[in-house]
Amino acid sequence: MVDNRNAWRLTRQRFGEALAELRLDADLSQGELASAMTSETKERISNGTFSDLERGIGAKPPRRDVVLFYLKHCLPRWRADAAPKEERRADILRKLEALEALHETLKASGVKLHESAAQPNDLPRDAHAFTGREDELTKLVDAVKNGGVVAVHAVDGMPGVGKTAFAVRAAHMLADRFPDGQIFLDLYGHTAGQAPLEPHDALASLLMAVGVESQRLPADTAKREALWRRKLGHKRMVVILDNATDHAQVARLLPGGGGCLVLVTSRRRLVELDAVTIDLAPLAAAEAERMFQRLAGREVTEPLADLVELAGRLPLALAILAARFRNRAALTVAVLLTELRAAHGRLSGLQVGERAVAAAFDLSYRDLSPQRQHFFRLLGLHPGGGVEQYAAAALCDVELDEAASHLDGLYHEHLVDEIAFGRFRMHDLIAEYAAGLVDDSDDPNKARRSLLDFYADAATNACNAMQRHEVEGGTLPPIEGPEDARAWFDDERVNLLASFDSADDAETVIRLALSLAPYLRRTGPWDLSTRIMRRAAEFDVEGDNGDVQLELGKAEFTADNYPEAETALQKALDVFEEAGRRTFCAHALMALGQLWIQTGYHSDAHEALTQALGLYEQDGDQADIANVLTELALLSYYGDEYEQAVDIGERALTMFRELGDEYGQAMALKGLSNSWLFMDRYDDAYRTALEGLELYKRQHEAHGATQLQSRLGSVERSRGRYAEAYEHFATAVEGFEELGDRGGKAQALVEQGIVLGRLGRFTEAEQVLQEALDLYETFGEEHGRAASRRELAELLIRAGRLAEARVPLDESDVIYGKLDDRYGKTLTSTTYGTWYLKSGDARKAQQHYEQALLLAIEIGGPLAEADALAGLGRAAKAQGDHEDADRQLRKALAIYQRIGAGEAAELAEELA
Repeated sequence: MVDNRNAWRLTRQRFGEALAELRLDADLSQGELASAMTSETKERISNGTFSDLERGIGAKPPRRDVVLFYLKHCLPRWRADAAPKEERRADILRKLEALEALHETLKASGVKLHESAAQPNDLPRDAHAFTGREDELTKLVDAVKNGGVVAVHAVDGMPGVGKTAFAVRAAHMLADRFPDGQIFLDLYGHTAGQAPLEPHDALASLLMAVGVESQRLPADTAKREALWRRKLGHKRMVVILDNATDHAQVARLLPGGGGCLVLVTSRRRLVELDAVTIDLAPLAAAEAERMFQRLAGREVTEPLADLVELAGRLPLALAILAARFRNRAALTVAVLLTELRAAHGRLSGLQVGERAVAAAFDLSYRDLSPQRQHFFRLLGLHPGGGVEQYAAAALCDVELDEAASHLDGLYHEHLVDEIAFGRFRMHDLIAEYAAGLVDDSDDPNKARRSLLDFYADAATNACNAMQRHEVEGGTLPPIEGPEDARAWFDDERVNLLASFDSADDAETVIRLALSLAPYLRRTGPWDLSTRIMRRAAEFDVEGDNGDVQLELGKAEFTADNYPEAETALQKALDVFEEAGRRTFCAHALMALGQLWIQTGYHSDAHEALTQALGLYEQDGDQADIANVLTELALLSYYGDEYEQAVDIGERALTMFRELGDEYGQAMALKGLSNSWLFMDRYDDAYRTALEGLELYKRQHEAHGATQLQSRLGSVERSRGRYAEAYEHFATAVEGFEELGDRGGKAQALVEQGIVLGRLGRFTEAEQVLQEALDLYETFGEEHGRAASRRELAELLIRAGRLAEARVPLDESDVIYGKLDDRYGKTLTSTTYGTWYLKSGDARKAQQHYEQALLLAIEIGGPLAEADALAGLGRAAKAQGDHEDADRQLRKALAIYQRIGAGEAAELAEELA
């Protein structure tokens, strides 16, 4: 089945590559094709239509009308005779029919294909005019195909020699040997205006490429490294680490196993790396001539030897010269050679290799109009994470249409590449060249300022859209709602972070931080969110910017830094109250309420949330009201008012459904599942947890999904399905570890410890519970401190270690008393009863079980009631009252059976 899906993926990708090659031969960008199709068909073409088609993404064959549109618009622009054009048309249609037939075959065989690529595949397109390198490619491919050691290959060579193109060509050739995917990561080792990617951030990109949600990224670099190696431990993948600075940048990014092929490209020889070295020299003369001819787009009859030699036989220089030759029908090789010699003279101060590439740049640059030259120069100042027309217009101070026209013009001159639909990027050498041409007349400081302002404005706009507030249009990218906003942030993440790091004035730093905060709070990683808000807070010296303090408090709370969170949130509230900003007072009160729920100050939390609700109701914002209701439902749950928690939670859920807010629905369902669980209504708990889990997954919200994964484990544990529960908890513990959520991890560990005890694995259970207890001690979550101690006591009692059990049990009872947690006191009373019963004091045990029974009935907890009844029955039996023992045990059994508790089978066997 996997082989069938892999065959589909490879066939789909190769068809996409054939269409991409045709478009490139026609010298068209994806944007130009999309505009033409929209104009002709009046159908709005999405950004992903052509990009996905050429990348081979999809569970169905591509639309035939789109393929025919490619042929209709690309073939006439391809400079070839009629016969090759007809042959190419027939070949593409044959491939389409084969793809359609394969789809029908797989469909009939019951093979399920997915809309998105099942494996990561973010390789750049293979260079359609790639030429030469047969010996190096053969050596690499044979080493893999003949079962040789698959390890690390370091590809080095001078700038412009084609290192990236070589690595990409090899990865495409070997794709079928590495069915788990292909990853490409630019390390920005020599990119103008962009700092080299640190291993910490590079590992984040790699982990996200293999499916780790950004929220789940460990905060520690060593843990990211370990997770990366664990993820690739049994996989066969190709990983390209492009544009590396040195060995130190790459060492931590290498997989630990031997099943992956890693290709590292660098201008330097990475001699410290345990790798096979592939040293790329300039192309042989014949290969260089052949490459020029392939890219020229028209017949070349003049000798090329002097031209390719003067170009250094470097692919980058040859591609630019060929583009110039192709776009000027009257240009001859002789004239081009004369111009190139003159350019070399102007650049005599450069080294030979640099001069060959720069001369090619120089010729193309001189052919640009003065306006386009100005645009080109300033474009070299862009951070390098891909630029679209809106950012380019802001940077270069031109209208949107003019920016789009300039980008297309530079694309045709081979001075920018189209990396995705409507997004362009300069080769780092070209960007360096362009930035080097900038002079005072270009006013580069104004251009940089304009770009920073644009990203601040656009990020603010996207932030408003993410929170369903009003958005602007005009010179800002069109964003129509939360999903569009999330996609925009994803696309611009590199540019926004680069802009944030480069900004040095308070206004820009704070604006970017406040705009990024809600996005990063949803997507993570949380150490990045905290770092950004702390830097913004450094500019708020007096602590009087309420917005900064509010977002700082939320970031610190998410990172479990509770004292720091409370300080910042209280500052925010004071500022908002003084300024009379009612809605923001409510936001601060809501955040403080959430914090105080977590730290056990429930009366303070209730007061804060009630005040927030009143303020929100004055504003009439239904989303804010629903959000605070969700927190009030959680507070009712913590106060053992489960029916009230369900009533409030269902009210919030209804409001979120009316708003069409899936994220809010997931939050409400998460709370409801917890309340149903503690009411021992396991079917309802499982149903709401599962529904919420699916919604969180649709939102790519890893934290909520992990919490509900743990909740499903709790339900299965309560049902007595311990093996299934263990799997849920194991997944949740790993997820919380990746997220850096110590509280979530500790809670899942407590439940995992209970399950291990039930499975008879006492040593493991004790270790896990002690780990949970230690975690709770580090950040002081009181409910967790109490629960972990009680469960450890329960385990030690079951193991017969009564003296050791008493200390954590007493500590747990004291904490629950301080919290006024009746459910917790119910549990400790039951555990005391069991301790005394095991110690031989049945009368004292009976007293504790009676106390537990009264509390259980008071709070309406059927499972706790049944546990207390079962304890009373065993205490009566120990005192010789078999009639009372039988009556109490059967009452307990009836409740266990009614709610579907796992204890029913154990007690039924005891009564048999």
